[in-house]
Amino acid sequence: MQKYMSMQTHVWLAGMCLLFGGVAGCGQSGGPVVQYVKGFVTLDGAPLGGATVRFSPTASGGMGATGMTQDDGSFTLNAQAARPGAGTAEGEYAVTIQKVEYPDTSHLELSTDDPRYGTAEHQRLMDEAAAAKPKVIVPQRYNAVETSGLSATVGKGSNSFRFELVSKE
Repeated sequence: MQKYMSMQTHVWLAGMCLLFGGVAGCGQSGGPVVQYVKGFVTLDGAPLGGATVRFSPTASGGMGATGMTQDDGSFTLNAQAARPGAGTAEGEYAVTIQKVEYPDTSHLELSTDDPRYGTAEHQRLMDEAAAAKPKVIVPQRYNAVETSGLSATVGKGSNSFRFELVSKE
């Protein structure tokens, strides 16, 4: 009987090792397999900071990813469920770039102790803030996959891209 329990214990331990070893060994740090992607964006020759760069797969197997440009125009991509700055899956991508600046409406906000709070003047200020339109920095054509004209092929390993945008064409 002792021999049987020992064998049963060994089988159980081997099963647990396979189960947990298999789970621990999947993917890259628990996320999808991605390739490193970095790049640089300019608008009219100057580095473009604060822009959103999106890679949208044009074929199956790709993985959408987004990055934000720094003040020097540089960016790294982040695919959903991957570790930050990791990149995206190998494949063909359409690229869009967008940047808008929202007007500062903080001067239109009133605190509850302001005598104008709850008055017609308060309503006028709220309406003014709601009507404030964002300023489009990157031309609209770069905002849509169908019109951006930008593309990228992500390969195995480290990938680097440069996107030079122009405001007038």
